[in-house]
Amino acid sequence: MNLASLVRPCVLAASVTVAGMAAASSNPLHATFRSPAGDDITVDTTPGAFRAPRAKGTTLTDCSDEFQTCFTDGHGFAFSYYKKCDANLQDESMLKFKPKILSVLHNYVWLVFDESPNYVFEYVDQRGLVGIFIGPTLKYDFRDTFRDRNFRIGDLEVFEYRGIGPKYIGGCTW
Repeated sequence: MNLASLVRPCVLAASVTVAGMAAASSNPLHATFRSPAGDDITVDTTPGAFRAPRAKGTTLTDCSDEFQTCFTDGHGFAFSYYKKCDANLQDESMLKFKPKILSVLHNYVWLVFDESPNYVFEYVDQRGLVGIFIGPTLKYDFRDTFRDRNFRIGDLEVFEYRGIGPKYIGGCTW
């Protein structure tokens, strides 16, 4: 085996890796969500930045693939949802984090993840995340609302962070 035959696969592998990195970075996930009080939640997978009240020193990992938009800080903030809006292509078993639907109204879906129980993600097809609700206390668990027969999604407005700007993240496509 000569040196050229050893180098060629290494160069090819490096080219594929760089191309994959370029493709991933060409569509970074970045959005800011703001509360009525002016506090922000910032999600940005390019530098791995995640800033939110009570979330100090965390970094964000983009775990997206061709099937899902996915990101997590590994310490209680996690989101995963389909890239295709078509219900026939949606297979929950392939999602990195399994969503539990808290409420659905018109085109809006409110999701809670076991890996991220302190947050409710407000999602709209084709737009993506338009809002994030953060628990009132550090250890608050939104999964408790599934057992509350009197629960109304409007009760969460106090804890609401709305996406600002025209661009949102994680929207599915047809």
